[in-house]
Amino acid sequence: MVVYCVPSSQLLQIRRARRGRPGQLQWTEQSTVPRVSTARSRLVASGRRRIHASSYAAASVEDLCADAGVQKGSFYYFFPSKRDLALAVIDDQWANTQATILEPAFASDVEPLARIARFFHAVADHQRGRVVRGCPFGNLAAELGTQDRAIRDRIRRVFDGYQAYFEQALREAAAGGSLPEVDVPSAARALLAYFQGALLLAKTHNDARVIDTLADHALNLATGRQRLEST
Repeated sequence: MVVYCVPSSQLLQIRRARRGRPGQLQWTEQSTVPRVSTARSRLVASGRRRIHASSYAAASVEDLCADAGVQKGSFYYFFPSKRDLALAVIDDQWANTQATILEPAFASDVEPLARIARFFHAVADHQRGRVVRGCPFGNLAAELGTQDRAIRDRIRRVFDGYQAYFEQALREAAAGGSLPEVDVPSAARALLAYFQGALLLAKTHNDARVIDTLADHALNLATGRQRLEST
């Protein structure tokens, strides 16, 4: 079968013989819309899996490409270096964390202080599995924080984002009278440190229930209370 392609603006389908006959002349539409490659998103997804499962150092470009099903040349088309992929992975992981954990946990359907405990429980749920992998951002900070300024700065912005969620909940609690007078930014930072510590302990014990057991005490350092009142 001989196929001639013309722009869609000139398209007229003409068949001079039945489909499948030798010598058939067929005019078909040639799409002017380029196909969208998914190679970049597959590389980012591969980076998320491999870096979180092992480490940045252990995730070779060859393994990342094999996992994503792309050629090595495609990697360097999208990312000048493995560090650039890591930065894209951080951005992608943060967007996913906001959508799947932070926004639902800090939704306004419960009291502000209860949102913080709910956040810890949501994180515990996401960590459950054969292996507790810990915080993807904290892991990278521990591995590369003293070696790569660009990655360290990007992770610091992520931690600032976590702190902003804590601050918002604490400010609303203070405004509603359910929180004693407190330095909100400092209290939020204490909660961030407590959160990272909880994840590290859970990873060390390979048990996500560690995060659950600490959830109801998440405001101790911030408020001086012995336990979060149930609502």
